[in-house]
Amino acid sequence: MRVYVTARRKPTFAKLLEWCVRERRGFQVVDDDNLQRLTGSLHHEGITILAKATGRMDLGGLLHGIEGGAITGPLLYLDGVQNPHNLGSILRTAAHFGVGALIGAEGELPPLSAAAARVAEGAAEHVKVVTVANPGADLTRLKKAGYELVATTSHGGDPLWAAPLADAGKLVLVLGSEGEGVSRGVFKVCDRTVQIPGTGVVESLNVSVACGIVLAEVRRRT
Repeated sequence: MRVYVTARRKPTFAKLLEWCVRERRGFQVVDDDNLQRLTGSLHHEGITILAKATGRMDLGGLLHGIEGGAITGPLLYLDGVQNPHNLGSILRTAAHFGVGALIGAEGELPPLSAAAARVAEGAAEHVKVVTVANPGADLTRLKKAGYELVATTSHGGDPLWAAPLADAGKLVLVLGSEGEGVSRGVFKVCDRTVQIPGTGVVESLNVSVACGIVLAEVRRRT
């Protein structure tokens, strides 16, 4: 791990820099232009940290965490959501509403890029990210573990406000991409579909916005 910070931001991050000295972690004071080149962004806030990417959990680890009580709350499954900014926004929303883990298909769920991590505003440290090799079979395993799978759709399903839903701790909420929605294979294993009622002027909501609305309703019922 290495920290890069501008001189004007040193006082703000004094404790972090003291930790770096104590733990023999490198840090360097740089100017704004250098930090902009390092981060590839104008919005670096005067500091950046280079660190190893957080490891992702597999389904076995998720089930073990659930059984041991380390992972609680509803789960999210993202089907075909590949925009890193949406991932960051969803992680932030998930942390706010107490989601236990965010799940996606191996090779499909985008990596937690620097841009996504910034949008997440620290939420990536609080929500486990899980990748699965066989979405249909692995989601079925969650059903066998007592979870209800609820897919969101803009083309039918129960209105969200009236839909009977399982206890929040036994829900997997499935969100599809804005273009394609939930894929057929994943849709087939879901127990219920819900929609967010609206005017119909637009076909669908941004997936991160839809995620916030659905999670707020689940939280309201707890």
